[in-house]
Amino acid sequence: MRAPGVLLLVLLYPLVILGQAPTPDRSPAPATGLVVGSGNFFSPIVANLDRALAFYRDGVGLQAAGAPSNADTNVPLRNMFGLPDARLRWTVARVPSMMNGVEIVEIGDPSARALARRVQDAGAVMLLVTVSDVDAAMQRMKMAGGTVVTTSGAPVTAGSTNKLRAVVVRDPDDHFVELLQPDPLPAGSATGVISARIRLAVDDLDRAVRLYRDALGLQQVSISAFTNDRTGMELLGLPAGGEYRYASLQVPGSNLSIELIEFRGVDRQRVQGRIQDPGSTRLQLRVRDLDAAIRAVVAAGGAVVSTGGAPVELPAGRGAPIRGAMVRDPNNLFLVLIAST
Repeated sequence: MRAPGVLLLVLLYPLVILGQAPTPDRSPAPATGLVVGSGNFFSPIVANLDRALAFYRDGVGLQAAGAPSNADTNVPLRNMFGLPDARLRWTVARVPSMMNGVEIVEIGDPSARALARRVQDAGAVMLLVTVSDVDAAMQRMKMAGGTVVTTSGAPVTAGSTNKLRAVVVRDPDDHFVELLQPDPLPAGSATGVISARIRLAVDDLDRAVRLYRDALGLQQVSISAFTNDRTGMELLGLPAGGEYRYASLQVPGSNLSIELIEFRGVDRQRVQGRIQDPGSTRLQLRVRDLDAAIRAVVAAGGAVVSTGGAPVELPAGRGAPIRGAMVRDPNNLFLVLIAST
């Protein structure tokens, strides 16, 4: 049996097993498959944009990128969402060290309903944020409407030489944020938010890897067997007897890491949400062949969400229109696939 806390190091900081931390200047993996890059990498659907912005800006510590935008005159964008009559408002909050950021979206649709997903339910997406002060960030997030998920209500600690302190907080719309403070901090780290990645809970890890690695071309960094670690489960607010396994992937052409995690030995529920439901999440990917990428997601059990079940042409300022489509993956994550120009 491994020493307590070793698996937590892997769960929190999977690239430690390669001898390096996931720093912002990590070289992007070359694009050899369909996916060639990422856009705004975490896009939570929320009930109230102003409340959510306060949570991610004032609580988490991300940098707001300007006034909110809307799609009132952008019919193609509403059609890409498959919601031609809905009102869309959004704003972007950025991780200082990354080009892209968190795009928070409010969808005005009378049929929208909160999903109330839990961290172990397929489709739950977690934003993992490395910070310089986990305690201060946790307190700010609680003041902004967050709820601590970690069993103890406080950060957990693992490691001896390289220590990690971490805590999981639920945002007001049932998305999850894991705060991670390594000790020592990465060299040259600024105060506040240092880096970020995302984690998706899946029904079946093997099936999810076949879609994202084999069909879409994300680069595998690591993959694990099922493991049991009481500290890791406490971090996630789950029973000590549960297990998890995960795969860590990198989006080609970017420094974005995506983790896929599967649980067993804990109660899991299938929560099927729509894009307009608070608690749903989008992920933007740039692809070299839009039609082939759509076929890959559909073949894996997903579906096209965009109006008419087909890509739309999105206005691109002074340039030529950009083709894009929204699809739902088998775990209820919504992918915005954008044709690379």
